[in-house]
Amino acid sequence: MIESLAAAVIIFTLRCIDVSLGTIRLILTVQGRRTLSSLIGFVEVTIFISAVASVVNGPLDPVRIVAYGAGFAAGTFVGVTLDRKLALGDVMVRAITPAFDELVTALTDVGFGVTLVEARGGRGSRVGVVFSVTHRRRMAEMMALIEQIDEDAIISVQEVRQQFHGYFSPKRPALTAMGPVTRQ
Repeated sequence: MIESLAAAVIIFTLRCIDVSLGTIRLILTVQGRRTLSSLIGFVEVTIFISAVASVVNGPLDPVRIVAYGAGFAAGTFVGVTLDRKLALGDVMVRAITPAFDELVTALTDVGFGVTLVEARGGRGSRVGVVFSVTHRRRMAEMMALIEQIDEDAIISVQEVRQQFHGYFSPKRPALTAMGPVTRQ
C-alpha cells in the first residue's frame, strides 16, 4: 500500500511538472520563441514519458490512474498561475474614452508609448481611441491608470505576437519625488 501511494505521489508530481511546462511552452511557441519552447518541450516530453510509464508499468492501479489525472489538473492550474506571474510577452491595450487628452498625458508621463485616433462615439460624442503596446507585466499598472482617469472607458486587450518599429520602452522611466524623469 505504501509503495502504491509513493508511486502515486511521484506520478502526480511528474504530471504536474510536465503539464505546467507544456502550458509555458505553448505560450512561448505562440510568441514565436522557437529555441526556448523546443528546449522546454524536450524536458516536458521526457517527464511525460516517465509519468506514463509509471502508470502502465504492471497491472493498472486505480490510485496511480487518479494520481495521473489529478497531476494533469494541478499542472494546468500551476501552468496558468505561472503564466500570470511570469507575464511573458506583450499586449495591445485599446481604450475608448472622451478623456483621451488626459489619458494620453498620464500614460506618456509614466513611460508608455501611445497612439491616439480621434473618433465619434455612437451618439456623436467626441472620443479618442488610445492604443498602447506594453509588456504584460505592466498591464495592471496601465489598467489602473485608465480606470483612474475614466472608470467608464471601454477597454480591450489583445496579445501581441510580434512588434516591429515604434516606441516601446523596455522598462519604466526613473522616478523622482517630483514624478517621472522625462528624457528629451
